[in-house]
Amino acid sequence: MKQLGANVHGEVLEAGRVPDCYLGLLLDPAEDAEGAGVLVVAPAALLHPVVPQSDGAVLYELLTGHPDRQPQDLVFMVDLTCELRAWAPDIWTSPAIDRQAAAGAVLAAWHRSQVKGLQLGVLTAEEALALERPAMTYVREQLRQRLGRQVGRAWQRWLHPTSGRRPGDRFL
Repeated sequence: MKQLGANVHGEVLEAGRVPDCYLGLLLDPAEDAEGAGVLVVAPAALLHPVVPQSDGAVLYELLTGHPDRQPQDLVFMVDLTCELRAWAPDIWTSPAIDRQAAAGAVLAAWHRSQVKGLQLGVLTAEEALALERPAMTYVREQLRQRLGRQVGRAWQRWLHPTSGRRPGDRFL
């Protein structure tokens, strides 16, 4: 997959190194006036056939292979945007990586039940804005902590023997 080379510090991405992190995508408010929410999906959603490639593959490589990534990290698309800027500044100005198209394709696949996901919370206007604006790191980190706890509880419920899961089932 190796689509991104080394960054300015000589670090390289190791795609798939942390396959058990999560991608959080902004869900626009529904027509029934609900607030915006977040859809949490597994990184493999970026490799789904409906996601434009190589966009999905590059984002997957960054999401699962970033040297700072830890298991159960909740990463938002805007985080990947910032990391992509830092990792490969020339790609940022290139039309080659369409983050919005990849996110839109994952959301569409989720709506068609082709991708599993966990829909979380109603966001404040500030939280929703933080998922679109890279500079709003403080608000995004607070949101990451709050939603991360919800993902953790959902994970524990999924692991419980009464959850109905079968051997080999994947969370999200």
